[in-house]
Amino acid sequence: MKVLIVGGGIGGFALGAALARRGVVADIVERRSSYGDEGAGIVLGPNVMAVMKGLALHEDLIASGRQVAHARITDASGEVLQESAYAVPELPLPATAIHRSHLLRILRSVSPAPRLGVTVSSLRNCAEGVEVEFSDGEKGRYDVVVGADGIRSTVREFVCGAEVSSRYSGHTCWRAIVDGHFSDAVVEMWGRGRRVGVVPISANQSYVFLTLNAPRRAPPAWKDLAELRALYADFAGPARGALAALTHVDGMLHNDIEDCSAPRWWKPGAVLLGDAAHAVTPNLGQGAGLAVEDAATLAQLLVTMGPTDAALARYESLRRPRAEWIRDRSWTLGQVAQWEGGLARGFRNTMMRWTPRFATRAALEKMVLDMPGVPIG
Repeated sequence: MKVLIVGGGIGGFALGAALARRGVVADIVERRSSYGDEGAGIVLGPNVMAVMKGLALHEDLIASGRQVAHARITDASGEVLQESAYAVPELPLPATAIHRSHLLRILRSVSPAPRLGVTVSSLRNCAEGVEVEFSDGEKGRYDVVVGADGIRSTVREFVCGAEVSSRYSGHTCWRAIVDGHFSDAVVEMWGRGRRVGVVPISANQSYVFLTLNAPRRAPPAWKDLAELRALYADFAGPARGALAALTHVDGMLHNDIEDCSAPRWWKPGAVLLGDAAHAVTPNLGQGAGLAVEDAATLAQLLVTMGPTDAALARYESLRRPRAEWIRDRSWTLGQVAQWEGGLARGFRNTMMRWTPRFATRAALEKMVLDMPGVPIG
């Protein structure tokens, strides 16, 4: 079976690793010419760690990251609005926060090496599968092409027949890695149309993200750190220490918060995975996890059923309901978290405080346990 994976990110390498464990060596192409030390972190929940155990990567991830037991939402002053534990008895591995670059390195170590600086320039169905022309002029023929090329996916246009627009949330985000340890929990602080998140990713480093309501593709340009810190000056607790630890503004990663849903995930010979199929906003911390789950599911189906229409249809039927459930709840949570009005924020904070613990727990368990068809270790 000849498989081409377009996109050397978390989902693409997870699929490459899952196929390799089943004896299939895929070709991988990645538009980037190199992998830098991306200034962002990520939390891998128990569901993702269970899939990683199936790839024999869980020990490396735990060793390279930091175990986190709780997620906490507070107001800007640091008063707790809601707190929940990550642990679920059915999935005993700990949630793990890790530098995104370390996660990619670990996945790459067990996946076929990508051809860097290369993407697809054309795709065409043929009797033997899909004919591919690459941006470097090379050509190939594959049984199946997997689009793991993100929210701006090229393969998605081939699958869907047209460009699929993304939906802007109304807020934008900056991310950075800073030296220092400011909280044992994953903390997200909600203010007036802005948030500060602080995530411990090692004994001496934290991942920080800042959100702000802003027009699409028109974020404010910070002249210096003082200007940035002034905008978040009303945040106390972990946010204050994390903001003080920022050393520059130029190197902070920036992106508008968007989601995108492909109307179909496959056509004969081609299929979408991760953000190419179902980009979700990051408010539930499940975007990368969905891509890893997609990869494990798709690899199993391709090996057991072959690169057939039936396998691709089965993949979408298993994965789409979960992706849409997470997309919708993540979107709603992000909109509520970014409210600006005083009355609205007061109502929001009161409702968060009074939400019964069992309801919060039930939502968490559905999020990490309800993943039909996903092979776990």
